[in-house]
Amino acid sequence: MGTEKPRILIVDDERLHINMLNGILKENYILKVAMNGQQAVERAASDPQPDLILLDVQMPDMDGFAVLRLLKQDQRTRGIPVIFITALNAEEEETRGLEMGAVDYITKPFSPAIVNARIHTQLSLQQSMHDALEAQLQAQSLEKQVGALNRSLASEELQQPEAFSAIITHSSKMQAVFHYMEAIADSSEPVLVTGETGVGKELIAQALHQLGGRQGKMLSVNLAGLDDTTFSDTLFGHKKGAFTGADQDRQGFIAQAEGGTLFLDEIGDLQPASQIKLLRLLQEKLYYPLGSDQPRQMQVTIIAATHRDLSSMMHEGSFRQDLFFRLSAHHIKIPPLRQRREDIPLLTGHFLEEATQAMGRGELVPPDALLKLLALYDFPGNIRELRAMVLDAAAQHRSGPTLSMQSIQQTIEERRNSTRVALSQEMAESSSAPGFHFDGPLPTLEEAEQLLVAEAMRQAGNNQGIAASLLGISRTALNRRLNRRLKHLLDGSEA
Repeated sequence: MGTEKPRILIVDDERLHINMLNGILKENYILKVAMNGQQAVERAASDPQPDLILLDVQMPDMDGFAVLRLLKQDQRTRGIPVIFITALNAEEEETRGLEMGAVDYITKPFSPAIVNARIHTQLSLQQSMHDALEAQLQAQSLEKQVGALNRSLASEELQQPEAFSAIITHSSKMQAVFHYMEAIADSSEPVLVTGETGVGKELIAQALHQLGGRQGKMLSVNLAGLDDTTFSDTLFGHKKGAFTGADQDRQGFIAQAEGGTLFLDEIGDLQPASQIKLLRLLQEKLYYPLGSDQPRQMQVTIIAATHRDLSSMMHEGSFRQDLFFRLSAHHIKIPPLRQRREDIPLLTGHFLEEATQAMGRGELVPPDALLKLLALYDFPGNIRELRAMVLDAAAQHRSGPTLSMQSIQQTIEERRNSTRVALSQEMAESSSAPGFHFDGPLPTLEEAEQLLVAEAMRQAGNNQGIAASLLGISRTALNRRLNRRLKHLLDGSEA
């Protein structure tokens, strides 16, 4: 139910009773109203669905028992708790309703205290059952992942190395990811892939699809910016006449990828109403094309990916906890490039080869100084950022077999300077911004400068150009500081 108010559908053909219940409940609940049985069935199945239904027994055309029977027959509504509204001393109605699946009853005339108490009891019970289920799912997911990881570690060699040929790496962290992927490849449970922008989440999904040997194809959907209707139409498809412009039936991606894999990228951007639909799809393995009342069976493996922090989003209430647990039956976490810097030379060479082939040029080799510079950069955009830098540098290269450093060095300096400016603004605006902490007396400015210069030279392997870039100053300015330090040391030794 999340952090918003619970939703209640009131079903009664008498306006007086509706108004009375509205007065009792409007402060604590979001209310929907249906004044006959047909409306009740339709509104119970429409999004956003109610968390509970108050259903009057005595109604013309279709009484409450008939409505309850229809609700229990529909996959979409059978799990919604129903409290019957009955006349005083209608014991036979109450007994029949409970036997049919109602969870409780309230009598007319209404007692506000009793109405609130019984609704609160049922919603609390539903939430407790929901929490217990999610805890069980979380425990099962963890058990599956530990088992899969243990099996993968038992074998040092990859069983299907060709499935990972598109992923350029010799990082031990990535090898561990590959072993885990092989262990879960045959599972039909959903897989959640998380990692920063540009780490290669779709390549991981493609490798997982290939590992599973699935007969169907893999289709990808970027969920960022999709409204709820577009999401439903994209995944579920529609029947002719479902909406204006629906001139013919259209298969959704679930049907098109039957027997294969559906990759849902940017799952963290999914709208709340669409999150409910996806949760229901994962729970029931059924879906309804727009304009159809006939359920279809889902026969695809779902892989979802995001660069967002879903834990924070769940805490804020913008991403459903139950959906997270459903999606993360298996969870692949891709390390950022700064945690596998040993891949940078390999990737740089690969992207240079890609660039020279595309431009019809001879081989280009990165200088050692460039590889040192790249190894000291954190790459917030990860592999995608490195690729863009290398392709741009190759396009600007004029002559010779050794790639010029100028383009990449300038790009890195500009991005570091932008980061410094942003950090300075943040520190100026916040009294709690992070800073340096010294246990002893503060160093003088001259001492601090000497320490920074020495550390930059150490990290840069004594390459002055790279050290200057790290410090955000020109090479000339760094050279001047080094000479000043050298002179100071020489003067001190002569004394």
